[in-house]
Amino acid sequence: MFFLPNTGLSMASNWALLAVVAAVLAAASIFLTYRVSRKTILPPPPHALVFPPSRRHALASLPQFEKATPQQHETITPAMLRAQALTTKAKPDLRVDGLYTPTGFATQDIRALGRFPDYAVLAGVRHPEPVGPGWDIARAVFRPYRPFRWGYHQHMALMKYEPDWWVELERNYTKTMAARQALLQTHGDRIFFAGSGAADLAARELMEMLLQFLCRRYPAHFRLERGGEVFVNCLLDTVTDLVSTPPLRVLFENVPEDYAIMLRNEDDGLYYLRAAMVCSSVGWDIAQHRDSPLRAIHTHVPDAGRMAMSMDRWFSRLATDAPVSRCSWSLEDWEAMFTSPEVDAGWTRSAFAGRPDALNVGDIRLRCDAQTLRRLPVSGAVVFNFKAVFTPLIELRGEPFVPALLHRVLRDGKADLIGYKCVDNVRHVAMEALEMWAAEQAEQGIVPPDWEVGTLDESPFFPGWREKLRRQQGF
Repeated sequence: MFFLPNTGLSMASNWALLAVVAAVLAAASIFLTYRVSRKTILPPPPHALVFPPSRRHALASLPQFEKATPQQHETITPAMLRAQALTTKAKPDLRVDGLYTPTGFATQDIRALGRFPDYAVLAGVRHPEPVGPGWDIARAVFRPYRPFRWGYHQHMALMKYEPDWWVELERNYTKTMAARQALLQTHGDRIFFAGSGAADLAARELMEMLLQFLCRRYPAHFRLERGGEVFVNCLLDTVTDLVSTPPLRVLFENVPEDYAIMLRNEDDGLYYLRAAMVCSSVGWDIAQHRDSPLRAIHTHVPDAGRMAMSMDRWFSRLATDAPVSRCSWSLEDWEAMFTSPEVDAGWTRSAFAGRPDALNVGDIRLRCDAQTLRRLPVSGAVVFNFKAVFTPLIELRGEPFVPALLHRVLRDGKADLIGYKCVDNVRHVAMEALEMWAAEQAEQGIVPPDWEVGTLDESPFFPGWREKLRRQQGF
């Protein structure tokens, strides 16, 4: 039973007061409900509805899709891509129709593609040309990367991707493959992890694209047999069953380069590291970044915080037919392949840490990390690919413009950036030699005396680099 309070008012007034109180409580309830709904129904994260351009239209150019179904012509909206996303948080079930990758391919499309479809058609990037008849792996060397820039602010430094050079094989191929296998035996998942199944689709797609590349670029050394079920490597004299061997394992046993697979998270639209094989890290290891978003992986890089938003935005829109390359560099005093404080408590970057005065110019190596960055057409994964190329610093002595350019960068570059690229004693010894070599080139007329130091037009190479490469390979 409900009792009215004794307010000293008439019964009618009490009922009127009660009505007012009830109205106030009702209004408050509506307001609180509105506030709760405002809190629980939040707008999607900034990148949740941002997707790369679709390549699904390329299916019409493949033989198995000549008779297209009406579903293959339907418009796939960003809202559909988000609501019906193929999961990247668990092993996806490709048997379920109507789920989509970020590039708009449906699960039924993926099943219909089969093994080794024409990835040039799917990606919109041509196949490589085969190496010439005079190419000999016993004499092959890396291109002479010299990615020095002056007159710039720090950014991603992206360059044009060259389809013939996705993978570069050189004379140390067999030795490098053996060294990588030894590292895997020693360090295991610090250099190799395939994820929990979420990256399986991307890993298989990457494997097929790379094997397709090797067979076309180096046809005398690699081939596919039995309808794409077997891969033959004549350089290592191995035969790999592609049906039973996990795709990243196939790549680790045949390709001497590093790969990191980033998958788009269906909730926030950001890209996370889900699988990788990385042997060339110095001062870190790839396991430290497992399942991390892009911006968390690059926190140690100078100016990374300033570039984080633009990188996320760029990644979310990267087109399949617009891969890029870049090349970073550092100066080291030994040819480190894999080093990490996580596996060596006494780790130091320099081999001369306890005796810096013993360093001379002959000990210094230019390390270039040549990288490519591309989106896989079907899975929509973004793949980093990189290789470490070491060159004795003294080799730069005869390369036009290079000594003066590198000297300027080391002398006047941002302190935190140069500190990231080399330790102090390496910097001082290198600068002394580079200054002398730059003066020699000016005296010999190789470099005009009035040349204003700046990024070379041939960057990341230098004038005459093609001729040098041909000489080194015996052409």
